[in-house]
This record gives sequence, C-alpha cells and structure tokens, in this order.
Amino acid sequence: MANAITGAFSGDKLTVDTMVGDPTFIPSTIREDLDRSFLTEAIFRNGGPNNGVVAYAEAVSPFLVDDAEEVAEYGEIPLSTMKTGKWKSVIGIKTALGISVSLEQRRFNKIDQVSQQVTALKNTMTRTDVRACLDAFDKANAPTLNVTSWEDPKADPLKDIRSAKRMVREAKPEGVDEQKFGYKADTLVISESVLEAALDHENTQKFFRATPAEDNPIFKGILPQSLVDLQIVTSSWLDEDEIYVMESGAAGFYSDGIPLTVTDLYAPNGDNGYGGTTQSWRIDAFRHRVIAVDNPKAVVKITGAIS
Repeated sequence: MANAITGAFSGDKLTVDTMVGDPTFIPSTIREDLDRSFLTEAIFRNGGPNNGVVAYAEAVSPFLVDDAEEVAEYGEIPLSTMKTGKWKSVIGIKTALGISVSLEQRRFNKIDQVSQQVTALKNTMTRTDVRACLDAFDKANAPTLNVTSWEDPKADPLKDIRSAKRMVREAKPEGVDEQKFGYKADTLVISESVLEAALDHENTQKFFRATPAEDNPIFKGILPQSLVDLQIVTSSWLDEDEIYVMESGAAGFYSDGIPLTVTDLYAPNGDNGYGGTTQSWRIDAFRHRVIAVDNPKAVVKITGAIS
C-alpha cells in the first residue's frame, strides 16, 4: 500500500512513438497504478463528493442525548438528537502535476527517460497523499502514547502496540466516565523499517522460538499482513516516527470535489503532427480533495519508538 513504484511499463516491447501515437496509453497505466495506492483510501472513509468546502463536527458522544423510552399503545415515539462538537469547515485543496514527452524523446525512442518520468509522477502523487494524511492527524491533535525506544533491549514493541489498541478501545467523551465511544482498533500504520525493528526485537522474537525458521518473518523475509490482530498498512513515504494504531474508516474521511483525473496525452499549443510550437506532448494529473479527522480518539500515535 502506497509503496514506491519502480517501473512504468511492462509486457511487450514498446516504443515512445507507439505510446505517443495512442494518447490514452500512458495515462491508462498511470491510473491503473494509482488505483488503490493511496494511504487516504486505505484508512479513511469516503465522505462523498463536495463543492469545494466541507463542514463537519468532531464526535462528542456515540449516543443520542436521551435514552430509549417505553411507549404505550398509540403513544408517540419520542425524538432525540445527537450531541456534536464544535462545527468546523475545511476548504479542499487541489494538487496537480504534469509531465511531458518531447519530439526528440519520441523520434529517438528515449523510452527510459519517459518511463522514469511516468514513474516519478506516480510516486509524487502517492507521496503527496501520504503527507496530506499525516497533516490531518497533526491538525486533529490525536492522542499519543510515548514508549521506550524499540532499539532498547528493555522495550516491548508488541506490548506498546496492544497498549495503543486499548487506548482506542477505552476512549471516552470528555467529562463522561460511564460512556465509551466503542471504537475498535483494526489497523497499524507503520513504515517497513520500524515494523522490521519491532519484529526483530528480542521480546518479539521469543514468540517464534518454538516455530520453524521459515515461519519467522525475520528469516522468511516477508513482512506479515497483520500484527496483534491489526491489519498492517505501510508506505515508502512514511517517516520512521509516524506510527498509528486506529480504527480505519472511523477516525476520519476524505471527500473529493474533483476526483483523481489523468488527462490523455496532448500537445499544449495545438498539434501540427510534431507536438505544436513546443514540439512536445504532455499529461496532467490533478485532484481536489478534503481530508479531515473527525473522530480523533479513534487513533493513537505511538511516539518514541525510534530514537
């Protein structure tokens, strides 16, 4: 999920001339690789479309103001409302980037240059999405759990992750001791290098001593898809100090004013058969999106794991 893309094209041998000759070819490969590659869509719920601005309220209580009441025959069923926090508004942000193919790249079949540009565009759009997610967490002031560095022999990474799960599960509205939000952590957002550090720690490895080496993720060389009943979501663009335990879909949402769009290849100043006045063709990728965390207690950030 949201990992670096290292190659743009595969399959039959292609030429730049062939790709430019079909204006939809390069854009279609970009769309296919970006589909389901964004961290936002892995951990947040889809809040539907918007017209540029989204208003929302942070959760204050998971219950209605009134309890359910007994109602007599022909009695009117009482109405209740949900208590909400302070209303906030978020203005969507448009992110966009383009790449071009020159006449020389087409004429002299500089396919490696074109491939690297396409790959870099995909990676840049993915990295931008990851940064937007992390910015949403920071703005929401999500709860934190400070732990002993996982490089310290006395640390216990799995215990720390379970403690963060418990914080999510036991989260309560402010000033209300008898109610819980009812969140259930199901996702661990973590970089691969920190995940490996957690798995390599002695207090984690002790659970694998009775298992064959080929079943130990450290020796197997394949990172697990889940840990302590949490789905692992990782990204090449996560910093090592960005570790989150959360209930996916509950913590926040995204809303698109303009969904991800990748244009067909076109000559920007009119095509005369040679790429117009700039002798080039370009592709643009853009999106207008709102990202917000409206249930900040459904997520806990683990800090201090990497010193």
